[in-house]
Amino acid sequence: MTSLVGRHIGRYRILEQLGSGGMSVVYKGLDTALDREVAVKVLHPHLAGKDESRRRLAREARAVAKLHHPNILEVFDFSAADAQDAFIVTEYIRGQTLKVFLDEGPMDPPELAAMVIHELAAALAHAHEAGVIHRDLKPENVMVRDDGVLKLMDFGIARLMDIEERMTLTGTLVGSPAHMAPEIIEGLEAGPPADVFSVGIMFYAAMTGRLPFLAPNTTATLKRILDGDYEDPRRRVPALSDELADICATCLQRDPQRRYPDAARLRDALADYLAGLGFARVGEELVSYFADPQSYRKLARQRIVATLLDRSERQLAEKRIPRALASLNQVLALDGANERALALLKGIQRAQRLKTWRRRGIRVGVGLAAAGLLGLGGWKARSGHASIDPAMSQEVTAPEQVATTPPPPEPSTEPLATTTAPAGLAAGAQENAGRPGTPQPVRPASPPPRAAKAPSGLTPRTEGSPSVGGTVKTGLARAATPEDEDAPRKPLVRRLPVSILVRPYGSIRVDDGAISTQPLQKHDVEMTPGRHAVTISCDYCEDVVDTIDVQAEGDNVFHLRAQPKASRLSVDFEPAGAQVRVGDEVRTAADSLTTPFEVRSPRGPAGFQHTVVVEVSHPGYVPERRVVHLRPGEPTTLRGSLRPE
Repeated sequence: MTSLVGRHIGRYRILEQLGSGGMSVVYKGLDTALDREVAVKVLHPHLAGKDESRRRLAREARAVAKLHHPNILEVFDFSAADAQDAFIVTEYIRGQTLKVFLDEGPMDPPELAAMVIHELAAALAHAHEAGVIHRDLKPENVMVRDDGVLKLMDFGIARLMDIEERMTLTGTLVGSPAHMAPEIIEGLEAGPPADVFSVGIMFYAAMTGRLPFLAPNTTATLKRILDGDYEDPRRRVPALSDELADICATCLQRDPQRRYPDAARLRDALADYLAGLGFARVGEELVSYFADPQSYRKLARQRIVATLLDRSERQLAEKRIPRALASLNQVLALDGANERALALLKGIQRAQRLKTWRRRGIRVGVGLAAAGLLGLGGWKARSGHASIDPAMSQEVTAPEQVATTPPPPEPSTEPLATTTAPAGLAAGAQENAGRPGTPQPVRPASPPPRAAKAPSGLTPRTEGSPSVGGTVKTGLARAATPEDEDAPRKPLVRRLPVSILVRPYGSIRVDDGAISTQPLQKHDVEMTPGRHAVTISCDYCEDVVDTIDVQAEGDNVFHLRAQPKASRLSVDFEPAGAQVRVGDEVRTAADSLTTPFEVRSPRGPAGFQHTVVVEVSHPGYVPERRVVHLRPGEPTTLRGSLRPE
């Protein structure tokens, strides 16, 4: 393709070439009408010459132009259907691609990779909600601006070609085969889960420093993707937590139905994990990281270690030993000489040894007791004492018995039955049965009939209870009453650990209790099983009440969402009669000063800063398009003036 440097494409003067790919060449340009730098992506002639490609370009450009997100490259313009060149004009980014950073090695600790993917997932979530699929996610399509803000580029451009057209003359697959979802390889329609799969590949590469499905050639790579064949990242990254490994594995599921259904669910999963480690404002963390990566890595590791140590101590107190061990393992992978972690680990090992010795001691004690009882039985058999019927001991301990000496039993007319001597009696005891001076066989024990309730103060009589010496000693006890039997027992109330994750963050109040002291993303509390009302509040949001159901078994983790307050936006523009559009609402600039636009964000946004696009136009003037950042509950006035045409 001939270079366009020095030429004009429409009102855009081409200044220099920035890069090229299988579908387009990217130039730095100047918008001569607005006097601003732009990026101009020009399609290769073999695509620009097809009417269908041009129609797709216009359709995709219109869809992407409606996306307004801090992490999405903004589309300004695109070529007309009859233009000589097919192009898209976007904002110009000063910075480097994410690939440049990843080529330096894996992001350490892995939580840094989770932050990057969180920001990309947030951008994708905005696109998925608008029905736009990216289809060509890879590090080359992510810019890291000089101020540390990530910008996702090239939405929908991979759709300009059918799957059959993606094979170039050299036999390589256009669109980065190593990042493709299985359904795209198979020529099926790609939905949000396809983007989730590609993001999972980027996540894996950012954590480990290598692609999960990389093979010697394209065909082998595609086969590995279709087979779902990749190495567990924990084998290469000891500091990788099980939670992050599970999130990545969910993204890389072969079956789209088993992945996160869209990027919003992935964003939320990562946000919850990062908030639990104290990284609530991911965008600000990344700005600090890209400004000074080396210093930030050191501080991030220290923060993660401190949080994990506190978590492991809490888990030990709650007797959640496996989870405590997982937290300590991650600490030692980050800091192998951490004394606090080693001490906690030794404490767990010591407790386990004591538990093992107790179990062994109990077994030995039970064995010795059994041997002693058997020996006692043999001694009794030889000494000529009669045995006590076990049924009798059961009766005298029943709650309906009273602690008195029962009268001697009436003589029984039943014949005595010969029984087998209990185990442990000496063999001679059986041989001497019936001889003078030896114990005689006793009647087999049978369950005694339940004694009838006697009036208060009287002793219920039990028949068929043999006695030794005519009396049986029992412990002191009072007579049972009907009230004892019918009185309800008070259940033991057990409080369970509960985690409440608030997006983006906020204070909570459980039922009628006190409000939490700080607005957080993650609240760890204790609750009784059952349903509870949780009120979410903060300085920037309206109070909302959600109901949660705490279960007696399993983990109780609840995801709740704050509702930001509405923002009021006024537009002070010249001419005053200029038409102002914010979303679906339209009014004049003058009217907006008396009746501001009320801008509401959905429940549970990624952050409390809300971004809207304001379009101002008037006949005879050059229209303007502004991106405005609003704070919930606060008034904002946008000022300016349109330039005459």
